[in-house]
Amino acid sequence: MFGRLSVYKSSMTATGLARFVLVLGASLSWPASQAVTPGTASPRCPSEFGAEPRTPAEHRRRAEWVPYQRQLPLYEARLPGKPDRQLVMPVSGVRVRQVRDTFARPRGGGRLHEGQDIFAPRNTPVYSAAAGFVWRISETPLGGKWVFTVGAGGRRYYYAHLERFAAGLREGQRVTTSTLLGYVGTTGNARDTPAHLHFEVNEGSQARCDYRAIDPLPLLVDRPPKPSDR
Repeated sequence: MFGRLSVYKSSMTATGLARFVLVLGASLSWPASQAVTPGTASPRCPSEFGAEPRTPAEHRRRAEWVPYQRQLPLYEARLPGKPDRQLVMPVSGVRVRQVRDTFARPRGGGRLHEGQDIFAPRNTPVYSAAAGFVWRISETPLGGKWVFTVGAGGRRYYYAHLERFAAGLREGQRVTTSTLLGYVGTTGNARDTPAHLHFEVNEGSQARCDYRAIDPLPLLVDRPPKPSDR
């Protein structure tokens, strides 16, 4: 359980969605698998997509997200209702035990790290961790080149800092755990770091005020090697 919490701060995520981050509190702890940005931390959910944007850039990102948010129920209707219990390691050649846990670690600007950074050489293939659909493909200053997929139970999977996208990848495309999404890189705010994939798992929704980020590390299993890799 959370301890007593006194102050909340709202902000926009790297992809332009609203979030609420705990910034002050007497006693704060959470299990590794629990959200660090629950929408219920806010005393209210002021609009269909969460906290109101405050700058022209935030308004623009909000407008870009509106049609994608409204597509989610269409994808969810074509997928199983319960989220996958296991996710396949998205980065080729990396073992789960090699991932250093950085979930919920502090980041600049009062942010908390909402995913796991999976380091690998530049241009290492990145595959979908779960079956589903490509929800959005874009490029932003923080996330660089990124792909969002949606899977069973409406969970969204975010693959960021890609060097480039897989050839022919398109929004609305059905994916499996064998679908190539792109390649490890340093785009966005990762340009001064070693090449890595920022991998994030989101569930809930701004509309229900229960948006949250989930630690993907406990869900990950090693990717089986291809015959050519054995």
